[in-house]
Amino acid sequence: MTDYRKTATAPSDGFVGTPFSADGKKAVWAEIIDGNIFAYPFGLWRLYKADFYVSPTGKPSLINKKDITPAGAKWVEPGNFSTDGRRILLSTDIGLKEAQGQDQWSLDVVTGEVRNLTNSPTAWDEHGVYSPSGKKVTFMSSYPYRGDPNSYSPLFLRTEFMLMDSDGGSLQQLTHFNTPGYPESQPAGTVAAVAQFFGDGSQMFGTVMGPEFTKTNWIITFMGRCG
Repeated sequence: MTDYRKTATAPSDGFVGTPFSADGKKAVWAEIIDGNIFAYPFGLWRLYKADFYVSPTGKPSLINKKDITPAGAKWVEPGNFSTDGRRILLSTDIGLKEAQGQDQWSLDVVTGEVRNLTNSPTAWDEHGVYSPSGKKVTFMSSYPYRGDPNSYSPLFLRTEFMLMDSDGGSLQQLTHFNTPGYPESQPAGTVAAVAQFFGDGSQMFGTVMGPEFTKTNWIITFMGRCG
């Protein structure tokens, strides 16, 4: 019997990801297909889904590669899967003139249905991840500084870690790295970069970038399990 499965190979020009579903059966990633920054400031990307397969000889591969790029997306970056493996978080510029105004979206990897969770075109929203329960999402954003038109510019970016419900409601600011007077305050121009829940969801680990590319790591502890 002919095997029509195709192995997904890593692109030569670059990719972001790759998150796996909780059961380890599905993976999603993005590949750059056009790096012309004059035409596309963040490049032109495509989003793909594939099945994880281990051959009888023990060789792992990604098969059944499928393009699941949402309509209108130029820049697209995957976060992680929901606990049921049905939805994945995306940082993308759907419907925006400027890629730096990217929003947080969720994508149903089966139907292709998308939801805009932040809808903040003058804020830089990126690196969204679901909590272990799937009820909450953390992400980095310049939203607290949206009154400053430069706050979401790559050259003057200022961001904080945020928390919201998985449907985009109950938005909360978790950190104040760019606000004097708080214990975590840092020099001007600090970027809360990437955060990730760990354990039972009562703590979150975050990496923060400061001026001149300095880096610090932080642990945020919640009063109980988040979500």
